[in-house]
Amino acid sequence: MPEAPVQKSLAVITRALHGIDEELDRHAAGQGRVSSAKQLASIRAQLSQMELQLSSPELPPRTERLRGVGRVIADSWPYDSPLGSTILEAEQLYLKA
Repeated sequence: MPEAPVQKSLAVITRALHGIDEELDRHAAGQGRVSSAKQLASIRAQLSQMELQLSSPELPPRTERLRGVGRVIADSWPYDSPLGSTILEAEQLYLKA
């Protein structure tokens, strides 16, 4: 398995996880900008699972990888959300790694 795509995917997933944590902190303070705390926690859990899969020696075949986060973002988040863009990029890189 090529190392560069996996490493790039992991880097973007890490950035997305940090962004979600920051947004969850804003929600806890009553100042959330996107989504709900529940949806953010669900997206975070899926990204964490993607991170675990990419870090393991046995990455699932592309047809069996986790999907769906991108659809949630595209369907219900503002188009100009930097966090949404990062999450979309993370999912796409994971699916291609």
